[in-house]
Amino acid sequence: MKLGISTYALTWSFGIPGYDPKTRLSLPEFLDLAANWGYQGVQIADNAPLLECTPEERQALWHQAKELGLFVEIGARGLTKDNLETHIEIADEVGSPFLRFVIDGPGFEPSLSELPDLLRRAAKKCEEKGIILAIENHDRFESHQFAAWFDAIDSPYLGLCLDSVNSYGCGEGFRETIDTLLPYAVNFHLKDFSVRRQDHMLGFLIEGRPAGEGLLPIQEILEGLEKNSRCKSVTVEHWPALQDSVAATVKMEKEWCSKSIQNLKIYIPDLD
Repeated sequence: MKLGISTYALTWSFGIPGYDPKTRLSLPEFLDLAANWGYQGVQIADNAPLLECTPEERQALWHQAKELGLFVEIGARGLTKDNLETHIEIADEVGSPFLRFVIDGPGFEPSLSELPDLLRRAAKKCEEKGIILAIENHDRFESHQFAAWFDAIDSPYLGLCLDSVNSYGCGEGFRETIDTLLPYAVNFHLKDFSVRRQDHMLGFLIEGRPAGEGLLPIQEILEGLEKNSRCKSVTVEHWPALQDSVAATVKMEKEWCSKSIQNLKIYIPDLD
């Protein structure tokens, strides 16, 4: 299993609307950081300014990644026809084996009845380039719905980007999500977390943690992926809560990136 790091491991560094850092992290800087920390590859998703890059700038990034020995995976959000076609071309030019997509995007939330045909057409489009469409489980859809769509379409060019905790947004615990969706995974977003009661004891807070320092049963999940899925890569993401300032949060999430790979060495021996 290969270990990569997503631009969503450094969300605060790339900038969140309303919480912009003093200086946004650039993609060349991200690649350098990933290599310095010891990750084997990167997943460049929709929170990074990839669509703002010129073709020449993208080629420079792919050359940099090759020089650093990093594999590159591409991610996007908003499964519209035009957005899909744009990102297929980008994934193809860098050799990304799959294209991770969150279905919903700004101004685009297809109905449940639209999803089977939408996914079937999108997978067929990816098949033209030999790229797997990896749909990420996200807040609006439940695990059994993803499973039903994938079973009905039954395409080798459609799979799941399995996120460990996103489905809390639709009321599912991580075990329900993983037990249902693990067989469909072609990529795993390893996002560790903690659950704690609020000070007044009424309700819980679900917060991110560095990989290996939360509640996620990492060994169990990795063994399941190895035995029961098409998953070849694990991607670290983080959910760090806002600290006293954006600058302090940026500093902390970079520390988490270093901690996560150190903690994961006991689970992925090839990292040593």
